[in-house]
Amino acid sequence: MNYPQIRAFALATPRTGYQNQITGALRSLADLFGLEYDENASFLLPEGCLTAADMEETIAYGKFADYESFKAYLYKLLDAYLKKVIFPPKIFVTAYDMTESSLAALNADMLCRAVKDYYQEKNLGPVLTSVINGRLYGYKYVDLINVPKHLMTLRSRIKLLQDKKLRKKILFTLGTINNFNRRAMVEKNQELVKKLPQFSEDESLRSFTEKFKTFQAAEKRMVFCLGGRVEGTEIIFDVAYARYLYEQAERLVKNGFNVVFVNGPRTPNDVTDFLYEKSLNNPRILFHNCKQIAQNDDDRQPQKWRIYSGKFEKEFSVLAKIGNIYPAVLGFGNTLVVHTMDSYSGCETAGAAIPTAISGKGLYVDPKIRYDCHNLYKILCPKYAVDFDEFVDLACNLKLMPDDLRLSVLPNPLRVFAETAFNAYNRLVSAAKKR
Repeated sequence: MNYPQIRAFALATPRTGYQNQITGALRSLADLFGLEYDENASFLLPEGCLTAADMEETIAYGKFADYESFKAYLYKLLDAYLKKVIFPPKIFVTAYDMTESSLAALNADMLCRAVKDYYQEKNLGPVLTSVINGRLYGYKYVDLINVPKHLMTLRSRIKLLQDKKLRKKILFTLGTINNFNRRAMVEKNQELVKKLPQFSEDESLRSFTEKFKTFQAAEKRMVFCLGGRVEGTEIIFDVAYARYLYEQAERLVKNGFNVVFVNGPRTPNDVTDFLYEKSLNNPRILFHNCKQIAQNDDDRQPQKWRIYSGKFEKEFSVLAKIGNIYPAVLGFGNTLVVHTMDSYSGCETAGAAIPTAISGKGLYVDPKIRYDCHNLYKILCPKYAVDFDEFVDLACNLKLMPDDLRLSVLPNPLRVFAETAFNAYNRLVSAAKKR
């Protein structure tokens, strides 16, 4: 089928995970319409920001005094954005930001409302608004709602049965829409391996390169991809849990594995310090910091906990020359990636046919507030991923290896989302012509 060349766009966010989700959706739409993905033409950005990486704060309705002030701010962004594109895009994408807690759905709805108001006032024609990876909510201004099945509850299922209009807007997916794929992982792996000789010549990177080469040459490997805390108390990711993970890593090392730990923006700084310090004593365990590092005292304020500040700032600043080694470290054979249960990243690797494990023992995730994490664990394990603790026991007692798991590949929702968005846009156009 030949598709018309329709552009899609989004509001950028400094939250790396959500930015990746949005980018995955935009790429899927560009692929469907036969367009080259153009990041410069894809995102609304505040003044002074060239990319989402330059942003420090999210732009959300809940941070403004009222809708009018939020709309006025967004209109300025839209005015600036439309000056740099030839034709107004027709599909708008945003992600349901869990970190905004109770305001997540309302923020998404008001954002879509402002986009629709702008298009109507400027006579730009219909625009499809979509929310990806969100919980069920009675949106007024969203045309397409992507709800992963792990975000559904009994109450939301009943609500959906009662609301036929809302039901027509829903696209259910088994996993989350994301920007992870096996091809990119292999390319990043090749890039990292190619740079190793260069890193080896740098005395300050000697420890990293020696450990990494040992990891590369190992028969079997494990990569811990760490999640972390959130704004509230529903997830407690502490040093006690980190100690447990490290002890399990030591068990695996004694049974022939080499291990890499990588943290993320949400990983607490005390956890980061603990794991890095412990890893210095084991030549077969490598910890690599992937958090942004504090540059000044403002970055070291408690509210900036997504930025690393701690006793290893100097060391991490040196290692920053290497860059983020995830997902490059997944590109070697016979490698198991372990995601902590608070993260959705298991969907990415399970969908890319990478042996995947989920760790939850010792990590507190409130089942009432973050039922999504518990639901996702049940969906992924044991068909698409393995329970981490079960794997450790089998690996240590029966010498099970990652390649022995033969897990199913989680279905990729990207193409389905793109086609559903296109069909929904066509319905909007048809409805507009009838009016």
